[in-house]
Amino acid sequence: MAQNPDSDAAEAAVHGAPVAVRTPFSVAHGAHRLHGSTWGRTAATVPRLLSLHGGGAATDHRRVEYLLHPLAVHGWAGAAFDCVGHGTTGGSLQGSSLADRQAQALAVAAHLGLGAACPPLALMASSMGGHTACQLLDALQPRALVLFCPAAYTPTAEHLPFGPAFQQTLRATTDFADALAWAALRRFRGRLLLVWGAEDAVIPPAVIQGYGLAAKAARSVDVVQLPGVGHALHAWLQTQPVAALALQQRIAALLVAAERD
Repeated sequence: MAQNPDSDAAEAAVHGAPVAVRTPFSVAHGAHRLHGSTWGRTAATVPRLLSLHGGGAATDHRRVEYLLHPLAVHGWAGAAFDCVGHGTTGGSLQGSSLADRQAQALAVAAHLGLGAACPPLALMASSMGGHTACQLLDALQPRALVLFCPAAYTPTAEHLPFGPAFQQTLRATTDFADALAWAALRRFRGRLLLVWGAEDAVIPPAVIQGYGLAAKAARSVDVVQLPGVGHALHAWLQTQPVAALALQQRIAALLVAAERD
């Protein structure tokens, strides 16, 4: 699996092989500009995949480039962006919220030309982004959903600004039965792929199981458990080219099936 997509694309172009280019973009959202990238065979390609990152302070949209670039080379153009408080978007997490992240994702989707009239083939999301992706299912109507160690939140947390009150609510939550992501997922009729680390100390196994159980109406539900891996799935996968290639192929198979549905 390539670790430097931009240089690999240049080398492939010299040899006449299919390539994908990364094209930066920015979108206005309130007082901020959301910065992200698309990956496609041309800069004008409308993305088929939209990726949402997690809530870790150090994370950014290029964390999943090791997946989005090779998928784009094979014809599935993708896009990802930095939420407020992350990466090139910058700003402070304080004042943002789960509900605001949903609004940010919708603003990016609209900028990219994605919506009910032109739905993405798939949403890919990690950790906190898994919650957001499920909240977007009705609006964007993807046919496939790829979730990496997705988190779950109760309705109480949805509009709380990130900060002490939000963290206190998370620590106090022991029952996720009313998780908004699960409520949305119960209506999903596409294909779901769940990827998680067996040693994840952040997301309880019961939450991962809850996602699988909530997808009762889904056409298919597949689970990939990575033994010995913790919550930082993407960081680990970028050091494991064999495992990363296997996952890329698993996602590609999911996309092929979703296209045929």
